[in-house]
Amino acid sequence: MLISAILVALIAIGSQWWFSHVITRTWLYPIWAGFMVAVVMGDPINGMKAAAYIQLTYLGWITAGGTMPGNLMVAGVFGTALTIISGASPSLAPTFAVPFSLLGILINQAYMTINAFWVHKADKYLEQGNITGVRLMNYVPSGITSTILYGVPAFCLVYFGGDFATKALAAIPQNIIDALNVVGALMPALGIAMLLSFLAKKKIVAFFFIGYFATVYAKLDTMAITIFAACVGVLIYLFTMKKEGEEE
Repeated sequence: MLISAILVALIAIGSQWWFSHVITRTWLYPIWAGFMVAVVMGDPINGMKAAAYIQLTYLGWITAGGTMPGNLMVAGVFGTALTIISGASPSLAPTFAVPFSLLGILINQAYMTINAFWVHKADKYLEQGNITGVRLMNYVPSGITSTILYGVPAFCLVYFGGDFATKALAAIPQNIIDALNVVGALMPALGIAMLLSFLAKKKIVAFFFIGYFATVYAKLDTMAITIFAACVGVLIYLFTMKKEGEEE
């Protein structure tokens, strides 16, 4: 469990530390962060299912105007970890993830506020022409801050939280469990609804219905529709560029 706790902590750190996003932005999404958590915790199947439920909940997630409706990284890492260590059904994962996600907003605000100090320090090093100091301020302090705010709680959740989470889940009455199952089923639908609200545009809504009917009536799987959609997107792009070139 110690090794798993350390690895989950590293995943939590990497999902937040800005430097890791230079390598890949997939840390942002529960479907990937949660899957990595599931692998290091030795339960990739149920963990992947839990991560998928969490991802559906935040399918229409977007940060607009600086607002943050939820912390996806915290939801994916902590929600998946708690689902696995408690032995709960993957369908309950969103009900675990959402409280962590909301708490993650406050943690993110603290993270950004603390990191502002390093930015000002980096500015002073830049004025002095100290490039090494600038790089040091950009990488090291933010990594330490991410470790304290995200890595340590993730470690404690996995290392100390198994028995507590299991006992807490066992103490919940069955009618509450049933209610949580209903909520867990509704929240992914809410995420899909949020996504559809972005698709409800005159120019692109037809593509949604094409995909829907291709799935239901043509019995095409997701991969086939994805490849078909990519080809259509390329054709639209090429014809649009050609038309613009002719007009010029």
